[in-house]
Amino acid sequence: MSNQPKPFVIPSRESVTREPDPGGRWSPQFPDMIGYKSQGGGKVPDDFGWNTNPKQWQEELTVESLARRYEKLRVLPPKPAAPALPEGPKKE
Repeated sequence: MSNQPKPFVIPSRESVTREPDPGGRWSPQFPDMIGYKSQGGGKVPDDFGWNTNPKQWQEELTVESLARRYEKLRVLPPKPAAPALPEGPKKE
């Protein structure tokens, strides 16, 4: 067994480090602190309507529609001409 002392853990470190609480109360010592209270509420209005539905678009895609879209978007560079062989000596 080693004779090392057990680590000392403080249950609440805010009193020692003088950090603001994680709930987000503003402190002049840490003005950029973003806590739970500083974040938005995340409420969507009742009359909000979505203009698009990407999931529906994905579900409506088929193999054929994807292949058509791929053929339209695919642009290949022109194939280079076959290299011409040099003409050999003429036989008489």
